[in-house]
Amino acid sequence: MKNDKKSTINEELRSRMEQFKEAMKDQEKRIELENNILGSEVLIRFEIFLPSKSPVKFSDGVFLYMNDSGDIVDAEYYIRDADDITIVGLEADDFKVVKELFKDSFSLEIE
Repeated sequence: MKNDKKSTINEELRSRMEQFKEAMKDQEKRIELENNILGSEVLIRFEIFLPSKSPVKFSDGVFLYMNDSGDIVDAEYYIRDADDITIVGLEADDFKVVKELFKDSFSLEIE
């Protein structure tokens, strides 16, 4: 089942990229695409750099995603070394802890 979803998303992505490329070349297709967009959402990402016991070896932190109402709606944990970054989503219980801990740390004003 997991491979089916991956195959489907890859097919849809290829299809969308073709659509986007056509819209870049043809102003009418671009306008049509823009007029048919169902909506959008603002999502701001805050990166929190956590203190590391071994900063030369790696650094770690948390990405917090805040919506335009100022609510934290998602979070991810990451580890970054000299060559790579690994990002994982937080389980529901861990997300609740992070959300509660940082809910008053950041504010957002959109005009």
